[in-house]
Amino acid sequence: MKLPWNGRRRTVLAGLVALAVLVVLAVVLPNALRAGPPAPTTPSSAPAQDAGAAAGHGASADAGISKIKHVVIITQENRSFDSYFGTYPGADGIPMKDGKPAVCLPDPANGGCIAPFYNSADSNAGGPHSHADATGDINGGAMDGFVAQAEKGLSGCSAASTKCTYSTTMPTDVMGYHDGRDLPNYWAYAQNFTLEDHLFASAASWSLPAHLYLVSEWSAKCTKAGDPSSCVNALQDPDPEPEPQIIKDTLIGKCQAGMDLDPCREALEAAGIDPGLAAQIDQLIGTSCQPTDSYAVCQAAVDAAPVSDDLKKKLTDAAKKLELPDYAWTDLTFLLHKHQVSWAYYVFNGTEPDCRNDAATCDPVKQDAKTPGLWNPLLYFDTVKEDGEQGNIKPLSGFYDAARQGTLPAVTWVAPTDKVSEHAPAKISTGQAYVAGLINAVMSGPDWDSTAIFLTWDDWGGFYDHENPPVVDNNGYGLRVPGLVISPYARKGYIDHQVLSHDAYFKFIEDDFLGGERIDPATDGRPDARPDVRENNPQLGDLAKSFDFTQAPLPPLILPNATTY
Repeated sequence: MKLPWNGRRRTVLAGLVALAVLVVLAVVLPNALRAGPPAPTTPSSAPAQDAGAAAGHGASADAGISKIKHVVIITQENRSFDSYFGTYPGADGIPMKDGKPAVCLPDPANGGCIAPFYNSADSNAGGPHSHADATGDINGGAMDGFVAQAEKGLSGCSAASTKCTYSTTMPTDVMGYHDGRDLPNYWAYAQNFTLEDHLFASAASWSLPAHLYLVSEWSAKCTKAGDPSSCVNALQDPDPEPEPQIIKDTLIGKCQAGMDLDPCREALEAAGIDPGLAAQIDQLIGTSCQPTDSYAVCQAAVDAAPVSDDLKKKLTDAAKKLELPDYAWTDLTFLLHKHQVSWAYYVFNGTEPDCRNDAATCDPVKQDAKTPGLWNPLLYFDTVKEDGEQGNIKPLSGFYDAARQGTLPAVTWVAPTDKVSEHAPAKISTGQAYVAGLINAVMSGPDWDSTAIFLTWDDWGGFYDHENPPVVDNNGYGLRVPGLVISPYARKGYIDHQVLSHDAYFKFIEDDFLGGERIDPATDGRPDARPDVRENNPQLGDLAKSFDFTQAPLPPLILPNATTY
């Protein structure tokens, strides 16, 4: 059965295209793992302790943070903490009594309730995971809406609907969990490094808002390109305009049919084009294009037309006024660029599983380093374009090269493609092998001794978790997700119980590389309406407490069940 939220969902989110009229007349800027031995049933070090107490040695948790020269953020997709580590010894996992789950969630479709259960399947269905679904799953803190939301999704009901005929066509696996038998690599990392058992997604929503938070600590929508003050909060629908609308919104697209028609006259007025310049544009189109030419043919002809430098400048200035809004608020790369800190965002070429605007179904779309998308949002940001750093967004192959050669930048993000993402129904074993390949590459290279790898999942994917997320603002936190800190200085076999979110990655990076400077509209010169400065929230713990910078560096853990692409 084709589930409405599963990996067959594709996005039609296409990249913004630099459509030039002359120079820039366009209006936009342009199953081997399963065969391995099961993980041990006890942690490999002393019982977990509170991270604050573990700082020890009379020193602050941040002492020695400068030993970390490279931060690598590896993001996988759509798993809750309880679905992967709910039975990990010492972690705050699924509530148990006498070795059996002590919770049972209402099943509106079939009556009764469904308790968490072990699920050995390598491919899962998961559940819907919009903002409304997060609200429904949490259910006022009862944490008992997961089955109901999944059954709503199967029936095609709105996530927020209170009147719904629940689907009974198939059982849901949102209550299923995995353990070390299915997750030998991830449990091995937990046993040998640090597991975060109170790491929450920054946004209580789906993949696009989650990935926006992973690079900018906000999810918003803007009405004016280049103007951070035009951006407003958008937790569910932060998408820029799709390409077809952008094509229609160029001057050529609006004026080719006639300068006296309303769409053209309105565009000319919006661009501040006076009658004299309008006449020059009319002449340019008239001499370059035939009435029967397609937009693309006419655009190309106008591009090739000889014009004066003065006209080029006028058209360029007009086009800038017509640019469609993209992401005008501040992302982390703005501060990294300001402080001359190197960064890269590596994208695995392939496809995306989620649909644009979290729609139920759509055609597949290609994902690559040159195309902005759900898992590659930085190309949409004005700051990246203004700083001329689009080239920092690279194909995944460059990551392996940098790891091997010892040229990892200070800050690295790694985004998957559908088949390795673990986004339901992608195979867990395939995702594990891919992640192990990434980590093996770092551990085998010369940068390992100065690297911190933060492995996480972007959102909960509809899977059950028992922990009620703290409320820090209208956007989050989202539900709890797995988090691992893998580094020579990570506390071995340690479970960090601090309240953390993906915002803690920013805090760590800013403390390490930026002298503690935050993404703060009050100080960064780019005022926007974000609800808060997430790194300064008093509920947020300090990720540096997952490290012991005084310990003898831990050796690499090269895992055999790994795939390099």
